[in-house]
Amino acid sequence: MKYFWFLSLLFCSATCAAAEWQSLPAIQAAVETFVQEKIATQPGERSVTVSRIDARLKLAKCDQLEPFLPAGNRLWGNSSIGVRCLSPGTWSLYVPVSIKVSNHVLVTVRPIAGGQPIQAEDVQLQQRDITAFAGSALTSLDQAVDKYVAAPVASGTILRLEMLRAANVIQQGQVVKLVAQGAGFRVTSEGQAMGNAKAGQVVAVKTRSGQIIKGIAKSEGIVEVYF
Repeated sequence: MKYFWFLSLLFCSATCAAAEWQSLPAIQAAVETFVQEKIATQPGERSVTVSRIDARLKLAKCDQLEPFLPAGNRLWGNSSIGVRCLSPGTWSLYVPVSIKVSNHVLVTVRPIAGGQPIQAEDVQLQQRDITAFAGSALTSLDQAVDKYVAAPVASGTILRLEMLRAANVIQQGQVVKLVAQGAGFRVTSEGQAMGNAKAGQVVAVKTRSGQIIKGIAKSEGIVEVYF
């Protein structure tokens, strides 16, 4: 009888002590659920890998876990998710996570020379891993309209926003349409552009009378002047 009591005491010491510690897999599960809920509505396909917590870590058992995104972290690539205990005790830790993202993005199907505008036949939508590009990969041809590549691009390259520049809508020496507007009037005439300009930029125009005036490049071949 004493022998049975001694074994029971040993068993209780082990299991009861274990019951006082927080389940580490439960923390990992809470982190994964938190991340999956946060990224559920974001575009593209995403996979989440939660790093295993060191089994030697001993935390007081928690009745209310609260995962949170620490300042400076984002739900993209290698990140970190905080977990704090709200009850009955208080503690917190940070769990590394990896969030991989893939989406249909514009990929070049042939080389494009630097300074050349992007044509529809230059690109194709393909499913690619874009984790390394932090959301800058182009997902539609519309994003490349009226833009050119700043440097040569090889075939098979994922096009990204930082690779593009806005195309000029006004070319130096081009005959442009001048639109002068003011309170109650609108007059149009022609002039010669004295420089290149992108939409929204100021450009000097030489009128037929030889006068140099400045206006705002609005669209292809059109410069507006306001009075």
